[in-house]
Amino acid sequence: QSLLAGECDMALAGGVTVRVPHITGYLYESENIFSPDGHCRAFDAQARGTIFGSGAGAVLLKPLKAAQRDSDNIYAVIRGSAINNDGASKQSYWASSAEGLEGAIAQALSVSGVSPDSIGYLETHGTGTILGDPVEIFAMNKAFRRDTDRKQYCAIGSVKTNIGHLEAAAGVAGLIKTALSLRHGRILPGLHYESPNPQIRFERTPFYVATETGGYATVQGQPARAGVSSMGIGGTNAHLVLEAPPPSPAKTESQSCEVLIASARTPSDLDQLRSAYAH
Repeated sequence: QSLLAGECDMALAGGVTVRVPHITGYLYESENIFSPDGHCRAFDAQARGTIFGSGAGAVLLKPLKAAQRDSDNIYAVIRGSAINNDGASKQSYWASSAEGLEGAIAQALSVSGVSPDSIGYLETHGTGTILGDPVEIFAMNKAFRRDTDRKQYCAIGSVKTNIGHLEAAAGVAGLIKTALSLRHGRILPGLHYESPNPQIRFERTPFYVATETGGYATVQGQPARAGVSSMGIGGTNAHLVLEAPPPSPAKTESQSCEVLIASARTPSDLDQLRSAYAH
């Protein structure tokens, strides 16, 4: 939002969670959110909880025109975003509100000016909990159903099945995964999914769980697009709408250039290095 308001030219955004000691465990309790077997099985019939991990991630955000002007590497374009909070509608400390996530997704799509029909992949919060996964799919379905009747055209996944729930870094982990997916034009499968959670009727929704590597389903004339959801235990819901970066303009021979790193311990050493470069 600071970039859009012109308050800054670039911004670093991300999160960090580092657990100490690094190697530890937990006692499984049926009423808690921890997985009984150490695996996160998002949207699977055997999903019983999530696992936590350590991680850090950061992205550099910059206006698209400025990034193109500076010949930056562009991994993805953020079309729009939305954030809200469940407030009093939270069912419990652990549970999220379907209405809050639905509102965040719908608002992000509206701000982005795109139809849900053009979203080929959605990186979910996907913790693999018994109640959380069905609530999330319910909210996603309601948000998409405002503008589309299509069924099972949008792949979904959760990076938590690969690396666990990184808490403060969970959102940026999903964003990085999705940006890389868009840059390479490939949707990647998650882990530990065999059959759908019986509380989720995927055949009635726009979604299916990605179980193998595949390409993006795109609307003619439009770039590949994806959504990223992240929910905080305090009730905050965030959703981003991303799209594949525009193709980079081909460089002519006269435009090609190389960067030479000029660094030395003393000014005289630096002068010698410059002379060597010149020769």
